[in-house]
Amino acid sequence: MKVLLIYFSQTGATERIAGMIRRGILGDGNECEIVRMRDAMGRNLSSFDIIGVGCPTFFYREPVNVRNFIRSMDKQEGKHCFIFCTHGSIMGNTLFYLQEELSRRGFTVIGSFDTYSNTSLQFYPKVMHTAGHPDSIELEEAEKFGEGLRNLSLSIERGELEIPRFELVEDTWWARSSRMLTLETLRKFSPVLTINVEKCTKCLECQENCPADAIDVEADPPAIQMEGCIFCWFCEKLCPVEAIEADWSSARELSKGNLKKYIRILREAEREGIFRPYVDYEKIE
Repeated sequence: MKVLLIYFSQTGATERIAGMIRRGILGDGNECEIVRMRDAMGRNLSSFDIIGVGCPTFFYREPVNVRNFIRSMDKQEGKHCFIFCTHGSIMGNTLFYLQEELSRRGFTVIGSFDTYSNTSLQFYPKVMHTAGHPDSIELEEAEKFGEGLRNLSLSIERGELEIPRFELVEDTWWARSSRMLTLETLRKFSPVLTINVEKCTKCLECQENCPADAIDVEADPPAIQMEGCIFCWFCEKLCPVEAIEADWSSARELSKGNLKKYIRILREAEREGIFRPYVDYEKIE
């Protein structure tokens, strides 16, 4: 079995999960090529038996750049595909939308994997509730998922297993928030990022890692948050000289209520045995 594993990752959590899935695939005697999503544009997919697509959760669903990438993929009628994601306290509808988009391109989604990951948005505390994730248990589970992919694909091909279907969750506070957080809304309420030209060394770190190609440091003046920006704000954290600046005070105020909601959800997940906390919830404010 020949597998192509495509992933989008920023802080490295999704990349680590992708690597463990690949280890499991290889351990089962298969071939597996792994590639970053931006480097997979235009790839010929016909020579692979299974395609894997993975990403973090943004605003309770798949990131816009991932959605656009899938829509650019060549149609592959009936080709088996698996999906995976990392998320903070809430995965949201990420797997549902990934399956929907891939199905429109002809793929058959045969399985999925998800795991918790440390949240890293600037308007939340530096140490969040999911710090320490993905942990060793989740990494091991990702490897086991990879080991089982060939048998899963064969079982579905033979009709021994049904193709999984993910349901769209709509009537929850986070689902309503997700519908509201369109790119247009985010552009209206997002902190304005600016590039301090006195600090900027034009190292191009932000420009080369922008998932939406929405930064042009070499322009005069330098341009940021251009058309297409997905408001991941990763560039601000990535800049080695802190030349990208923003005022996060309003976003911190608006997001305060979410912290208590996340704690309630994670406490329930802890009771169900699917989440292991490594920090004291009560010390996060």
